[in-house]
Amino acid sequence: MTVRVLDEAAFISQTEQAAREGWLYQLIDPTNAAERTLSLEEQKTAGLVKNRFLAQKPSERLYLYPAAKAGHSSAPNQFAAEVSKRSPSLLNPVPFCGWLVTQQARTRVASYLGRQLAQTTPDGSPALLRFYDPRVLEHLPRLLYPWQLSMLLGPVDYWIFIDSARQVRCLEPHGDKRGLGRLKLTSEQWSGIRRIGQVNRCRELYRTLPGADGIQAAQPHVVDALIVAANNLGISQQQDIAAFVLHGLTTHAAFYRHPRMQTLFSRLGGRLSYVGLTNQLSDDEWAAISDNREDA
Repeated sequence: MTVRVLDEAAFISQTEQAAREGWLYQLIDPTNAAERTLSLEEQKTAGLVKNRFLAQKPSERLYLYPAAKAGHSSAPNQFAAEVSKRSPSLLNPVPFCGWLVTQQARTRVASYLGRQLAQTTPDGSPALLRFYDPRVLEHLPRLLYPWQLSMLLGPVDYWIFIDSARQVRCLEPHGDKRGLGRLKLTSEQWSGIRRIGQVNRCRELYRTLPGADGIQAAQPHVVDALIVAANNLGISQQQDIAAFVLHGLTTHAAFYRHPRMQTLFSRLGGRLSYVGLTNQLSDDEWAAISDNREDA
């Protein structure tokens, strides 16, 4: 399994044969984008993905559509158009899920993707895995084993998507052996997947901070580790966890181990929230914590 960043030239090189052979598709979620809804005639050439968790009309379903028939038919036009449409916000819906390269029939691929939406957790509960959403997909290479990602995407040779930094990434899920079949995830992996929304919310908060140096500075694995650390310290309220993560991103990832912070944590509980306690810290104390000095 590999993930590469593509510029326009690399995108064209990666997709030109697939486009010529009719193996290149766009994956679109029209749920929150009326302009992306297919007509009855267009639905005949699309692969409609059935989501058993939702009662959807055919026009509302996730769909695979031949890239050659898309509005911006040429590869350079598609690349530029879709990158420009991607919202910088991690909280806004993302209708364009990516370009998929597959040599399999679109109906077969759509059916396979639909089955992978419906997962079962280790305790036997049904669960929807929204892996097609780029805001989720970009986290999966760090949460899943390569063979699991290969099995999840099965007939898809390449999945090219626009990430939260508006970079175009090419996910190549298969190594020497292609996985097919039902996916089984561990309890720890499900916990990581359930934190994805929280990770994205914290990254979005950081992105909108005055003077923030771009979303790439808030790496997903760092944000996720800070959320886990906050939970382990007994911090449970969403606004407190967000503040904890922002403190970690604006100081350093191990800031909470500083003796001054440890003293604060000993007072945590009851009416004393994390935000309330840390608001008591002076600028000099924060400077000492940031520099990892013990003279706070």
